Amino acid sequence: MFDLVEDLENTLIIEGEEYKVDLSFDVVIRFYELLEDKNLKSFEKINKAFDLFYFDAKAPISDFTFEQKQAAIEEISNYIQKCPYGNNNNDQESGNTVPEKLYSYSQDAGAIYSSFLADYGIDLLKEKGRMHFITFKNLLFGLSENTHFQRILSIRSRSINGLEGEALTNLLELQEYYALESEKTVNNLDNQLGSMFDMLAAQAKK
Repeated sequence: MFDLVEDLENTLIIEGEEYKVDLSFDVVIRFYELLEDKNLKSFEKINKAFDLFYFDAKAPISDFTFEQKQAAIEEISNYIQKCPYGNNNNDQESGNTVPEKLYSYSQDAGAIYSSFLADYGIDLLKEKGRMHFITFKNLLFGLSENTHFQRILSIRSRSINGLEGEALTNLLELQEYYALESEKTVNNLDNQLGSMFDMLAAQAKK
């Protein structure tokens, strides 16, 4: 989660030792793309994810056990998913839900890129390996309504209630055009992460 006082995280503590990790936005997006791969088993995703994030010369990757890698990836996942809003227990008890993340880092890549360029003058291709994911995420949420990305989100979330005739037809056509592959939404992938860690924890107890 973004903090104006504390530095963004770039290290992990494993067995009491601090190690460097790469949390630049493009690495985290590669992690999400890894989660989309249906051909990989959960333990393979953990190993590949650790390979993605870890870049400390202090110790080779082979020194870490699978359990240590799993704990590290779970900690990273919790960190990158943190949100300052929608965490109130009263909201959950009253039935209020956090808005669904109606976007995909892979499917909406072009819209995200053009929107950053239009709003901030930031060329994301030049920021690979430099911009922290938490910075990227906050800028993404701060994009103005007239950007390509925000217009797409608006189309996806717009209700058809009360619409008829040409207005209804136009909206349905736009929603079909910008429809997301459900398994690629950030919402679905975040949920998938939780399920994966629960499954691995259950297997470890057997």
